[in-house]
Amino acid sequence: MPKVTLARLLICLGTISLAAVTLAAGGPVSPSTAVLTQVPNPARGEVIFSNFGPTNHLYEDTAAWDVAGPDGGVQRQWVAMPFTPTLDAEATQIAVAVEHNTGLPNSFVLSLNEDNGGLPGKVIRSWIVSNAPKFGTCCTVDTANDSKGVKVTKGTQYWVVAETNASEEATRMEWDISPQAIEGRFAFNNGQGWYQYTAFTSAFAVYGRSIR
Repeated sequence: MPKVTLARLLICLGTISLAAVTLAAGGPVSPSTAVLTQVPNPARGEVIFSNFGPTNHLYEDTAAWDVAGPDGGVQRQWVAMPFTPTLDAEATQIAVAVEHNTGLPNSFVLSLNEDNGGLPGKVIRSWIVSNAPKFGTCCTVDTANDSKGVKVTKGTQYWVVAETNASEEATRMEWDISPQAIEGRFAFNNGQGWYQYTAFTSAFAVYGRSIR
């Protein structure tokens, strides 16, 4: 059974700081940076997809899907959210509402993946995002940047994936749920492969520039 976490509301400190990011092994990579910011689209790119709420309520900070390694205190669980561009574009920025709950290191693997029969497929780009905000705070997001851009095609499904790697087996992160209360299909992986699930979706956005 997938694991969802509930917590009491905490007050966001409202700080903006740099997040240490290295490129994750596996899959093509390009020069990338990431920041923790209260503005999910700091580069003001075109919206390819977003289910964030307004600035002061970007996500539900008291409800989230666990993203955890096998020693994170809950069952291992990775989470993947699908999106389908409504325009041909180059994705230059991915913002996700992933926060740190317990365990070290405070980091997770973020990736943009192809679709494989309705489940996450081949990794297109991947990053290791460190120093995520504390779970229960709002509203800071992890924003990964790709200066070259990744081409995405109108009407084609892609996936944004949050998972842990071999150095993050004791890490437990939380991918907060969108405040839009969107019940949709997404995917979990508990170590035995990806499978589909339908429930409230996690908050994230993809930004970039259209190709005309």
